[in-house]
Amino acid sequence: MKTKHRFSTQFFLLIILFFSFNASAKETKIPFKKWWIPQGIEIFKKAYPDIQFIPTYDKEAEDWLVTIIVCDAKNPQKKHQEDLYWCDSKFLPKDKLDQKDNYRPLLYNYSFTVPDPNTFTEQDIQLIKEFTDRDNRKNSPIDPPFFYDLVYDCTNRESTERHIVSIPFLTLNINVHERIKEPLERVSKKIMALPRDEEMTKFLSTLTRTDGYAWRTVRDTQSRSFHSRGLAIDILPKNYYQRIIYWSWQKQLRPDDWYMTEISKRWAPPKKVIEIFKEEGFIWGGTWIVWDNMHFEYHPELLVD
Repeated sequence: MKTKHRFSTQFFLLIILFFSFNASAKETKIPFKKWWIPQGIEIFKKAYPDIQFIPTYDKEAEDWLVTIIVCDAKNPQKKHQEDLYWCDSKFLPKDKLDQKDNYRPLLYNYSFTVPDPNTFTEQDIQLIKEFTDRDNRKNSPIDPPFFYDLVYDCTNRESTERHIVSIPFLTLNINVHERIKEPLERVSKKIMALPRDEEMTKFLSTLTRTDGYAWRTVRDTQSRSFHSRGLAIDILPKNYYQRIIYWSWQKQLRPDDWYMTEISKRWAPPKKVIEIFKEEGFIWGGTWIVWDNMHFEYHPELLVD
């Protein structure tokens, strides 16, 4: 009886709470189902715990206006602040809201498994062809830069390069944004601490390049590459073990069926290396349909549980 009574009391309190919130929403003219903070904002809070996200519902815009406060990387006492509209995780300034269809969301369902060409349907293949068509890529929505420009102070080349640092990474050096220096150092330390079995010995001994910062756009698009922010790295082994490493290079060789390249014929880092990158907030390009198996980029918001 005691348990039942506690449940009844809690249920009664929940009803009161519901109607209180509902009344509050009506008083401030917030549309029904709009008075809770989008889950995506909470994801960004978890992904970037050193950054403040303060959401306020804008009735006129019918969207959440998020005040984002970032501590300066070199001087933590100095703070940078900007108000950006949530806009389905696009984080747009007010003057870009009428152009929201030109941008794609920053949050998307990142796959942890490599798509197997043997499972592709005709519809899948058609979508892949459309997605990788050069004209379509040039005219497709771009990644909105405003959140990253604020967090990493990378609006232009000059401001970006003020934050680029060179650090030892695995057996080489790499140039990256200073905000990912520590997670990348942890990646390197963890990888170097792995048992030197045959796979790891070959992986480390055949590394010839690790490319980080480079000012450029994503191939065939108008989106800035994560390399141009210093937030991506490419790991290149000697001769790629005579395997394929990048979709676009393969497309030049096999323009009609590059997407059917067997997984076994693509070079990939050891799975334990990919997992270590993931632990520190980096996604791997090998699981994209437009696979880029040498590529890792810092996207902790896509890895929040």
